[in-house]
Amino acid sequence: MDHQTQVVQQLEDLKSFYTRDWPKYCKEYYCLDNFLDLHKWDRQLKDVKVYALPNLEHGLFVIVDRYQIFVGFLEAERSESALKESLLKIDFLGGEQFASMPKRYFTVANDIIQKKNLTLELDSMTYSMVLSKEEALYFQVEPTVGFSLKSVSLEDAQVIDDHWEWSEHGSLSYIQRQICYNTSVGLYKDDDNELVAWCIRAQDGLLAALQVKPSYKRRGFGVMIVKEYSRREAEQGRDIITEVVPENKASLNLFKKLGFRMNDQCHWLITEAPNGDLL
Repeated sequence: MDHQTQVVQQLEDLKSFYTRDWPKYCKEYYCLDNFLDLHKWDRQLKDVKVYALPNLEHGLFVIVDRYQIFVGFLEAERSESALKESLLKIDFLGGEQFASMPKRYFTVANDIIQKKNLTLELDSMTYSMVLSKEEALYFQVEPTVGFSLKSVSLEDAQVIDDHWEWSEHGSLSYIQRQICYNTSVGLYKDDDNELVAWCIRAQDGLLAALQVKPSYKRRGFGVMIVKEYSRREAEQGRDIITEVVPENKASLNLFKKLGFRMNDQCHWLITEAPNGDLL
């Protein structure tokens, strides 16, 4: 069995452990689900490394996607210390991001940052929200006359990156990858094919990068995008997960209105990059 086949099998096996106490571990489940899909589509996936304990029932994993780090373990005796031991073995150079991790991992990640003598640049807290696939399948979406809903074109990755709050060096290639291999929804003008609203599935399974161009706001396009994306994910048998910063009241109200429920508190921990450059 070659290495990539082993990685795919490992991710498949790990996923099954995270179905317990649903939706408690849905964030970890869909993170594994997404990277599993990516490995199936691209067996030479660049910049992604997957680490897991041989004893898979602990659920411990660390996925490094260039400078973003995703972690998981099932809450049990020694799980936290095992995760810490694993992270200590990874080289940290600065500029790493512990990406949208549930609060149960916060202490471990913060300790690692201190032990590696890194400077914490940002600690951003978000609300993790989930909508069941059963509810999402009821969504009926009829685009406004003159507009069409379809998957985002790869040619529009630059548009998304230009409008994205978290755009940075290297984010364009990440957006391109997610468009190629994952669910995305764009609202396009029929007359000139301009992309006016969109969202993509992030590498940890989140509904992400939701955006409506400023000149097209207050027309219900954000709701339209979320409904269509959610329906498409539900048709693939998935619940829908997203995260919202508490200060973004408009997005918070939008997701609540559509039936999303609070599931957890998450954190983005970003360390200071050497010379301001990401890896």
